Amino acid sequence: MGVSCRSWGFTPAGAEVQLFTLKNSSGCKADILTFGAALIGLEIPREDNTIDVVLGFDSLEEYMNDGNYMGATVGRVAGRISNASFNLDGQKIRLDSNEGPNHLHGGKNGFSSRVWEIAACNRNEEAPAITLSLHSPDGTNGYPGNLLVETTFTLKGTTLRIDYRAITDQPTPLNMTSHAYFNLNGNGCKINNHELKLHAIKSAATDKAMIPTGEINNISGTAADFTQFTPLGNTAQDRFYVLDNEQGELVPAAIGRCNESGLEMEILTTQPGMQLYTADGIAPGTAGKKGSLYGPRYGFCIEPMGYPDAVNHPEFPSVILNPGEKYHHSTEYRFRNFTAVPEND
Repeated sequence: MGVSCRSWGFTPAGAEVQLFTLKNSSGCKADILTFGAALIGLEIPREDNTIDVVLGFDSLEEYMNDGNYMGATVGRVAGRISNASFNLDGQKIRLDSNEGPNHLHGGKNGFSSRVWEIAACNRNEEAPAITLSLHSPDGTNGYPGNLLVETTFTLKGTTLRIDYRAITDQPTPLNMTSHAYFNLNGNGCKINNHELKLHAIKSAATDKAMIPTGEINNISGTAADFTQFTPLGNTAQDRFYVLDNEQGELVPAAIGRCNESGLEMEILTTQPGMQLYTADGIAPGTAGKKGSLYGPRYGFCIEPMGYPDAVNHPEFPSVILNPGEKYHHSTEYRFRNFTAVPEND
């Protein structure tokens, strides 16, 4: 129990990548990779076994070649920035374009493809924790400012908490999140029968390129309405939902559950919204960890974050971090048992 560490290989540039394992007295275990500050394993104890509830790979090479941001911490800005550009204090900022003309998840050399450093380690057996840090130099992918970010993973009871912190020396956009893919029935299973409940009735409208138009719509009664427990089914989802919370307040955002395993996951966050994505972009037959094969709908992402493309929509809450300010957002993933209600009740 506590925290253990081992080498997990080297990048082509010769940087060593380490794997940290958190294991607490409740029997939960989390594996965090310094490449991309990625959550690559999260085991939740059951009565007679454990379930690894996140998708991943068995080797560093697979993570370096992955285009799905599997388990990674993404930034500087999660989501899309239209035309890979925005105006900041009267200056046109141009970013690298890595999805057609647009900028996605921080760009080609974003947080997800960097090797992070170990900043702190808490070996407490009740709540082991690890903090990884990253320096993003001024001009990285076009972003202004020298940015220092930290991501802390804490495993307490059956809750995984992630805290994101950062400071900058110039105004710069920052919108970090975890891109973990969850499956509450374990690896190699589809998530169509998972039920989802979201504490959100509004969603950001997007164009064909998934860029927000600026409109926030009430989606009550539509196929995007998850205000009551609803099976994910066969309908692809890639949508930003708006939460109703005060700045910095940790509030319930979503609950996912799986009847087959009897496992439920509740997500709480301080962010103003979340992106729901049902992994429909994963290529069929993608090799996953422990011999699993992945494809569309083999996992789902709930990514707590600020509004996508907020830098080009002044009507959205700002994601600009200024010198002297401290960026701090938190997300908790709480796991528990539940009993499925019979369909005729």
